[in-house]
Amino acid sequence: MAENDNDEANNHGNNGERTRLARAVEWIVIGLAIALAVLVVFFVREYLALRYEQALNAREASLEAVLKAHGPLTANDVDIIQDWMTFDYLSRIFSLPADYLKTALSITDAHYPDLSIGAYARSAGESEAAARASVQEAVKNYLLEHASSASK
Repeated sequence: MAENDNDEANNHGNNGERTRLARAVEWIVIGLAIALAVLVVFFVREYLALRYEQALNAREASLEAVLKAHGPLTANDVDIIQDWMTFDYLSRIFSLPADYLKTALSITDAHYPDLSIGAYARSAGESEAAARASVQEAVKNYLLEHASSASK
């Protein structure tokens, strides 16, 4: 009888150890699953950001090739301005002074000139169409003003 009691105590002790071990394994598996989920989210975000960057670069390269064949841009060309374009890019393709648009549009965003028109619109709380129209107007005014002073 005493032997049976010892066997039951040993079995109960083994079950307790197994239960603790099983819980530890469960927590390790849960931790690994969470870590894997975080890594997947991180890599997906980085992948999407990289694809977006490559898309912008491809658009910029194709537009720049067209512009090289076109010649210098004039006030009549402001309709090519798109929301994805950065202020730096606009300054280059329209031969504007680096801070002209920052001053003309009262831009205070620290990301200028690497700020796209779309991002500028969101930070200014206006629609992309309204922001694009403001940028087009500012560029057109500069080009008209400097074209007339160049012809004098």
